Amino acid sequence: MVKILFIILFSISLFANSFNTNCLSCHKNKQELKLFMAKYTLKYSSENNIKKALFRFLKSPTSNKSIMPFSYIKKVGYKDDSTLNDKELKEAIDTYYKQYKLKNFIR
Repeated sequence: MVKILFIILFSISLFANSFNTNCLSCHKNKQELKLFMAKYTLKYSSENNIKKALFRFLKSPTSNKSIMPFSYIKKVGYKDDSTLNDKELKEAIDTYYKQYKLKNFIR
């Protein structure tokens, strides 16, 4: 009985990560997330540089840190500074990168 409970709780914790709870609540459009990753990949190339740039932007979104064109920002606007602590934000970025890196979509 304890093993079953542990397995259930463990599987719930896997799916209730920072990315799912904090990012996907607003970014429901998967194509938009793919577009963001494509733009970050074109500009920053490596996984490490992409994650650093995402972290910098999400901590304090400004126009000089944005990769999106002005017309998109004018239409959608900026999000507020992230309220996640550094560890949670890095976990969310890691999950985002794993799910949306371009290698996942190249066949």
